[in-house]
Amino acid sequence: MVKHGKNKKRRAGRIGKTKLKNRNFRFYKPPQITDTVMKEHWDPRKSPSINMANLGLKSNLGEKATCQSTITSLESSSSCKAIELFDIPDSDAFPKKSSDPGRLPVSIENQKYIVELLNKYGNNYTSMARDIKLNNMQHNENQLRKIGARFLLLNENQIRVEIPDSVRALMACFSK
Repeated sequence: MVKHGKNKKRRAGRIGKTKLKNRNFRFYKPPQITDTVMKEHWDPRKSPSINMANLGLKSNLGEKATCQSTITSLESSSSCKAIELFDIPDSDAFPKKSSDPGRLPVSIENQKYIVELLNKYGNNYTSMARDIKLNNMQHNENQLRKIGARFLLLNENQIRVEIPDSVRALMACFSK
């Protein structure tokens, strides 16, 4: 019977090769703390979560607050309501100052794009997202909502396209 080069393959070292381990293991390096107060209270023998708890900080922000005194102190110190804190418009915060002062918050192409969609659907962003003819860039509902919110908050001097009356009614700068 033919062995099909079995000895040659065995001598080539294809079978049973042992790989040498990389001996340059990196040991645990504790965090370098530059703040003097943190450095005084940080114990490197304890875990980071225990150290943060000793400092009065939460290590896992996903957990609910269990301390009732913390919750009541937060409620008493804040005079504003939860609605005022969390009822924030979608996109009223434009980028502060960019390197180009003439840069528009919404590009001219996006202005043309969103005007057509707002003219047909108004504020119905789910229908905008499903329209494959007007929404040819296939933006999803959240992307269209973000572009639409930025467009509706533009000033009169930032608008570069013709705006139909149905869209003018929605815009903040023309509602005066």
